[in-house]
Amino acid sequence: MGVQLTQDEIDEFLTNGHTVILATTRQSGEPFMTPLWYVYENGAMYLRTRAKSAKAKHIANNPRVCLLVESGERWVDLRAVVMNCDAEVVDDEAENRRIQKLLGEKYAAFRGEVRKAPKATKKHYAAASVVYKCVLREGEVRSWYNRKLRGLEKAG
Repeated sequence: MGVQLTQDEIDEFLTNGHTVILATTRQSGEPFMTPLWYVYENGAMYLRTRAKSAKAKHIANNPRVCLLVESGERWVDLRAVVMNCDAEVVDDEAENRRIQKLLGEKYAAFRGEVRKAPKATKKHYAAASVVYKCVLREGEVRSWYNRKLRGLEKAG
């Protein structure tokens, strides 16, 4: 028995996942990783960041990104989906607003009260943002769930 997730399992896992780790490439060639909130829809990952962030600069230089969503604390519960994608800016205003709304709804219960934040924090998050659609490259998804190993399917 393999440990790979089926497409339905991947879709469910990504739809309900909480945080994605985005890996971009610095101009020097070094990897740069950062956690982000996301929305998964129709096989694509949507991310938002500040337009002048390091992530945005890296994507402008090289739109090839790698995404990781994972869960599990015990070895048997380790589950992950890793995707190599091409990131593209969502330029369509209606689509951008729709994704921003979905992000707002998904993470409403997790947001801090910005009005109580220090001025510098408010200014930081008030800056213009950009939404990216990360499109999976054919054959570039890897997944596993250790619980699917033979004999561990029902491990507690």
